[in-house]
Amino acid sequence: METITIKLPAGSLASRASAAPFRQQIQKGLNEGKTVLIDLSETEVISGSFADECVGVLVKMYDFKTVTNRIKLLNGNGYTERSIVSAILERKNEATKVKTVSDFGFTPV
Repeated sequence: METITIKLPAGSLASRASAAPFRQQIQKGLNEGKTVLIDLSETEVISGSFADECVGVLVKMYDFKTVTNRIKLLNGNGYTERSIVSAILERKNEATKVKTVSDFGFTPV
């Protein structure tokens, strides 16, 4: 399978707005049937919101299996990968959670 490498910027990454362009690049690669390699070599920290917008929401758009099979994290420092993996797992758990009346704050009478 063909691959595409997306290099995240150096330093600390935060905010959904700054993550969206990278998510769009990842989506393009996935839509073209490619494996997406995310290079974290210069990235020190990734906030939860950046990780969720960049990769986590893709679980909802595609599915958990597609995200985990076709997106690979490279050259991270441990913290960066954990942020992304946490966002992926949160979205996976959100997708499989059963919605009940009490989930919306209602109490049965």
